[in-house]
Amino acid sequence: MKTVLALLAMIAWQSVALPEKIVLFRHAEKMTGENPHLTDKGVKRAKKLAVMLAPYKPTSLFSTRYNRTQQTMAPLAEHTKLAVLPYNPRELPAFAKTLRSLSGTIVVAGHSNTTPELIALLSGHVTHISETEFDKVFVLTPTKTPNTLHWQLDRLSSN
Repeated sequence: MKTVLALLAMIAWQSVALPEKIVLFRHAEKMTGENPHLTDKGVKRAKKLAVMLAPYKPTSLFSTRYNRTQQTMAPLAEHTKLAVLPYNPRELPAFAKTLRSLSGTIVVAGHSNTTPELIALLSGHVTHISETEFDKVFVLTPTKTPNTLHWQLDRLSSN
């Protein structure tokens, strides 16, 4: 009986849906102010990110409701014909749980403080983005063994 239960538990674990990849980055360069728009340099970076991330064939796009994150994601949304779904940066644990339940390749635009926190919640990896860094792109790829889940973290640059 124990063998049957162990086998069923292993089958259930292997069938848990997971994203293929989760790509996370901070918004591009922004103007100043309360809810700033992107600068010209930021608009160029957003377009570059769209070209860079298109080969990943995203299936879901997420952004906070701030102008800078939405404008950073806009070129990729236009390219993929996907709607950008909002998330609340003040509710990252719940958002991380949602992301883990999705399939395909998910792309998330965030902020210098929320992106590293979300990476830690998803994978346990510690990352940092300073207030002057806009080029870091993080790719999380899950791998499962019979009893564990591991997230590989790759760091890319949009420069």
